[in-house]
Amino acid sequence: MEEKKFKEIIQFAVGKEIEAFNFYTEASRNAKFSGGKELFLSLAKEEEGHRRVLEKLNMEKIAGARIEKIPDLKISDYMVEVEVKPNLSYAEMLRIAMKREEHSVKLYDDLKGSNPDEDLKKLFTFLIQEEGKHKLKLEKIYDDEILK
Repeated sequence: MEEKKFKEIIQFAVGKEIEAFNFYTEASRNAKFSGGKELFLSLAKEEEGHRRVLEKLNMEKIAGARIEKIPDLKISDYMVEVEVKPNLSYAEMLRIAMKREEHSVKLYDDLKGSNPDEDLKKLFTFLIQEEGKHKLKLEKIYDDEILK
């Protein structure tokens, strides 16, 4: 794979992590309860960590990365989009967050499927895994705290 192409993809992914960090930071400010604030701050810190990992990533690290299948509870797959507006409930914020992670997984999966380069496929698989972890975490929280 070309170094230029790799760097372009990493920069794109870094931009997505920054967007997610900003979203979760704002969600923590708007959360009405301390548990929601803590959850969204924790997710913002994870996104910041992902950004740092991506910025240090190279093809050798991707080649040696352990890829694991992340379970998908598919809870968000059947939800309607929630509009971001002031005074959202905790459940609404979780739904928005789940949908954001779902869209990220789908984006990287589509890019992986449309790319014949095996090195790029491995990179997109790595990105799918990382976004899938957040989706799973949010879906478990939603299942445990909202659906019960």
